Amino acid sequence: MKSIFISLLFLLCLANFKVFPQTFCQNTKANSTAGNVEKYVYKQYISEKGKEKQLHIGLVRPIDDLPNKKRPLVIGVHGGGFVNFCPFEPCYALYNERVLTPNFTAHGFITVSVQYRLTSPLDFKPPKIKDETLKESQYKAVQDVRAAIRFISENANKFGVDKENIFLVGTSAGAITVLNAAYLNEEEVPKDLLAKYGRLEKKEKIRGIISLSGALYDLSYLDGDRDDDRIPLMIVHGTEDSIVPIDKGFYLGMKHLTPVFGGRAIYNRAQKNRIPAKAFFYEFGHAYPKKILSDIFKNANDFIHQNLACATGDKSVNAAK
Repeated sequence: MKSIFISLLFLLCLANFKVFPQTFCQNTKANSTAGNVEKYVYKQYISEKGKEKQLHIGLVRPIDDLPNKKRPLVIGVHGGGFVNFCPFEPCYALYNERVLTPNFTAHGFITVSVQYRLTSPLDFKPPKIKDETLKESQYKAVQDVRAAIRFISENANKFGVDKENIFLVGTSAGAITVLNAAYLNEEEVPKDLLAKYGRLEKKEKIRGIISLSGALYDLSYLDGDRDDDRIPLMIVHGTEDSIVPIDKGFYLGMKHLTPVFGGRAIYNRAQKNRIPAKAFFYEFGHAYPKKILSDIFKNANDFIHQNLACATGDKSVNAAK
């Protein structure tokens, strides 16, 4: 009798172990409300003018009637051409308010918007932007986002974040940044950038990437066979985009710049390398018409749910293939 009781108890434990991931998958709701923005310093640095500076994240937790368990996290990176065009409120705060909170926090995900180093419009010397300045601005943004991901991962318990379910979303310059933050390996960083700005933070586990009008300088970033080279990817791009080309082309159409590879080129390379990828190409330019935004973010939420570690029953990146 005692042995039967022990066997039943063992089976019950196994059953609970298997059920927990599925319960966790249901730990998101489409009717959540957003809490207050929690502001944290994730990085301190000395500016090129010798001033001490801080970079922040804005974290928002969903409020609903679900148990207080760790939740999936959506980290967002705003666009704006790597230039500071937000004179009244920080760009990262606006991205939280306009993109992350209504479209992801409201669905039960914790969201974080990342502040990163921006370049003064005067430093780009418009209209003839320097190729070197643009590449340096992009690299600094990638450094900052990598540092923010590390900071969040190190404080995951404090923030209530499930480290197995971290997703990145970026728009325009933000999409360029998250693509590089996820796929760029240390050995692929140009030596001049390494010498001037230093190394990247090590990669943390990323469950999926959502690129809204993003691009890469080099498609070979997608060619690796390691788990962190095969992160599931969702791409949204306008077929008439004249700012960031959908195929191979020039940023802002400026032919003196190094060409980049946009959403369709990235998707084709991902398909070739059997990276789990979805693409949504629309007939619009760089700005997103309001009439299709709900469709875009519905697809984004579906993509996240499909790639949650618990949705696949396995916590490895390859399980999401």
